Amino acid sequence: MSVEQSTARVSTKDRFLGCLLGLGIGDALGMPVEGWSQDEIAARYGWIDSYLPRIEGDTETVPAGEFTDATEVALCHVEALVSAGGFVDPEAVGRRLMLLARGESRRFLDPLTLAAIERMEETDQFQAGVVGDGPPDATIAAQIAPVALMHALGRLNAEVFTREVLRAGLITRSHPEALNGALAMAYAIWLLAAEHIPPDVLIPEVAAFIDEDDVAKRLRLAEALARNGGDRELDLTNLRRLGTDGSVAGSVAAALYAFAVHPDDFATAVLTAVNAGGDTATIGAMTGALAGVHLGATAIPEPLVEGLAGRAYILVAGPSLYRAAQLRAGRLFQIHRGL
Repeated sequence: MSVEQSTARVSTKDRFLGCLLGLGIGDALGMPVEGWSQDEIAARYGWIDSYLPRIEGDTETVPAGEFTDATEVALCHVEALVSAGGFVDPEAVGRRLMLLARGESRRFLDPLTLAAIERMEETDQFQAGVVGDGPPDATIAAQIAPVALMHALGRLNAEVFTREVLRAGLITRSHPEALNGALAMAYAIWLLAAEHIPPDVLIPEVAAFIDEDDVAKRLRLAEALARNGGDRELDLTNLRRLGTDGSVAGSVAAALYAFAVHPDDFATAVLTAVNAGGDTATIGAMTGALAGVHLGATAIPEPLVEGLAGRAYILVAGPSLYRAAQLRAGRLFQIHRGL
């Protein structure tokens, strides 16, 4: 049975799990070379096709298969959505982020997220995200998948969908372009989870949905480049052109490009994103989420699942998030029995 045939029968529950697993896998694959150039990756590893540890100097600082803040914060959103009956609860997420910043995961949190957490602790405000000095980054775009999935079971209310994505993003970021990038990624995931369009028209649909800024402009470039993509060297060249340096416009466009040119091959899509260099963990995470929600968890290569350090938690989080989405959509009723 071909991948194209199998994807037609992917259950929505499997798409939920596939999205979260894909997020973590792409994140973990990109983690060891985050910030490296494409040439540095090629010189050191040739072509990354499996999990590697993070090496700094002669010391292994992070074991192979560990994911970073992209997945950690997304899982905070999962916990908060489940506890709030499927609705975005900024305070619940913020409280979880505070705990995250006190543990080992602090090493992965970027300075802007840490600044936002400090502000939360000082003010008890959870909708006052920060703006950095440089170009807006793609951090919240990589973390938004659970919010998008929450809308996959019912008819889309675009106004509510947009408002909840913005509420989730404003917990740590307030730059309009960063929020627009998060909306782009969320809408892409929703389109795939709800099976509304095929992958070959995904990018223009997303570009038409979001505000007109550099994110939309870069997405249109990705659409044009993807028409002739699919060759390894050409893909890497196109990703460099789109930008993999960490800006939200470049990173979101790069992730959507990597998925669009390899929609039916999870590993090739994610590894293309990772080997392009730059913001590898973030772009890898977004590409994995897109490929995972499209193909479903059962289509993800088993070695990538088995080698993911946090897979046990994700295997619980996926079904829990799906049940929360069912409750919110009115497709599942909980009956509480008294003792």
